[in-house]
Amino acid sequence: MGYSVKWVVENLGITRDMLRYYEKENLLPIDKTRNPSNKYRDYSENDIERIWGIKLLIGIGFSAKEIFALMNDPEYDFDTAIAAKVEELEKKHDENVIYLEFAKSIKMLGRVPTTSKIGSVRFDEFLQYAHENWNFYDDPKLTPFMKLSDTLMQRSPQEWGPDDVERIYRLILDSGVEEMVHTYTLHGYYQVIADMRDLEFSSDTVQRVVRLLHEYLVRHNSESELDGKITPQFLSKYTAPAFLDGDVAKQHRQTYGEDGCIFIARALTYYGGYNIENL
Repeated sequence: MGYSVKWVVENLGITRDMLRYYEKENLLPIDKTRNPSNKYRDYSENDIERIWGIKLLIGIGFSAKEIFALMNDPEYDFDTAIAAKVEELEKKHDENVIYLEFAKSIKMLGRVPTTSKIGSVRFDEFLQYAHENWNFYDDPKLTPFMKLSDTLMQRSPQEWGPDDVERIYRLILDSGVEEMVHTYTLHGYYQVIADMRDLEFSSDTVQRVVRLLHEYLVRHNSESELDGKITPQFLSKYTAPAFLDGDVAKQHRQTYGEDGCIFIARALTYYGGYNIENL
């Protein structure tokens, strides 16, 4: 008595269609060994080991043709083939990491990263640039804030336990005094703008505060690649969405309220000459 098809399906994660495919591609012996009591096929220990190996090889990218050659061609160079698969998987891993970073960025910011003008850079070059510059979770300056953000998003302050408080405290310490002062300064500007929502977002008073915020960001820019690029349009396009979409906006709504966030976003977009509906 061997292993039934049902046993193979349940224990090896192989569908009946895949078993038929293995047989069609001559990866399993064509001659059926049938159980005399029910005339269904039983698989031997060797069959089970072969199915296991086939599944693993297909999982790492080998084709049915390559697996057949491995099993039947004595001149098939498996060492070269597996080395090529490792290189291929490493490349796919790097690409997956990049897209994981994009996914986290989109989740955090609520926006799909793009260039200032489609066609100004090749897509693969854009991926490489993003991998080197947009990995928020791997940037020594941003990592503490991203971890803190993750902690804050997982549960509300009312649900924090002692371990959560300790972790947040440690993250704040790790981020450094200068960064925290910068964060609280930005919060002060945003809070003032939110508190003025009884006025028109386009009023001189509100726009004066936005201009002061803009000037502060220019003076305290620490990224050399942004020198001379933090224009009113840049501020509007890349700051306002953080109050509308994504995890950052969810956190901002806890601080400034939904109406406050919308008002801040409108004030910022107006400052840059944009319309909030067109961001």
